[in-house]
Amino acid sequence: MSAIFTVAGKLVTLFIYVLVGYVVSKRKMISEGFSDGISRFLLVITIPCLILSTFETDYTFERLVKAGEVYVISLIIFGASILIGYLTAWIFRISEESKSVWIYSVTFTNHAFMGWAVMDAVFGGESIFYATFANLAFSTYAYTYGVWLMRSTGTEAGKKHSMKEYIFTPVNAAIVVGLIMFVFQLRFPAPVDNAVQGMSSLTTPMAMLYVGTILTKSSIKDVFSDWRTYACSFVRLVLIPLLVLVIARPLVHDPMIYGVLVIGHAMPVAGFCAIFAGEYGNDVVLASKFIFITTLLCIITIPIFVMLL
Repeated sequence: MSAIFTVAGKLVTLFIYVLVGYVVSKRKMISEGFSDGISRFLLVITIPCLILSTFETDYTFERLVKAGEVYVISLIIFGASILIGYLTAWIFRISEESKSVWIYSVTFTNHAFMGWAVMDAVFGGESIFYATFANLAFSTYAYTYGVWLMRSTGTEAGKKHSMKEYIFTPVNAAIVVGLIMFVFQLRFPAPVDNAVQGMSSLTTPMAMLYVGTILTKSSIKDVFSDWRTYACSFVRLVLIPLLVLVIARPLVHDPMIYGVLVIGHAMPVAGFCAIFAGEYGNDVVLASKFIFITTLLCIITIPIFVMLL
């Protein structure tokens, strides 16, 4: 029951952020340039800070071994989810210009903001340590393959990009620094740490505000009548977590790790989908629809998976 209330509370918070973004954009309280700048600010500042903050946790060898297990299995799940994204894009005949947004939406979940809250409510604070490494697998794909995916279509389609552009980014730099800090148990000085924590806490509100500003480009009726949002919701909220639930059961013996894997992949579409779509000239309106509808419908699906666990 606590998981249901946790999900409901997080949903209300997310929808308030979206509503504020929608209202301030609709009433022209912010410029279109400001809205577009949000995506760059998130990618360069707040997301790297979020990654750094997640690695500030205690180290033991036993925990590290289990965390490594979570990371490797999560890598496999995200890789399989990418393949499912391509397969379902073909099954549902998603257009070429929308395919990147579809695959990203199907693959990458709102792992940290919503997932961690549910895990904490169901399994306790210890689960967040392992969730950090599942989120590291998310980062490994989302900020490398995910960037390539979004750049392969949209306004940057056809442009040549060197591997340096995918590897040497603020996000990937934060992952490397975070891992070093975790292994050697390093910490920022208190003023710097407070700044990093403060910046990281801006990520979810600003991402959802951005979704709200994008939704003003489409009518409410269009948001709810687009059949693709419900097809994406089925794949993202039902099919993939159900496959994880069934396939991982005989392979993962630690109940907490098993729960972290299932819950992490039962979350709605990541807010970063709209950020990347906006940054690289993809269908940002469709991305925002996917985020909005899957976040709305997960109030039904997440408690079901919690009960199945």
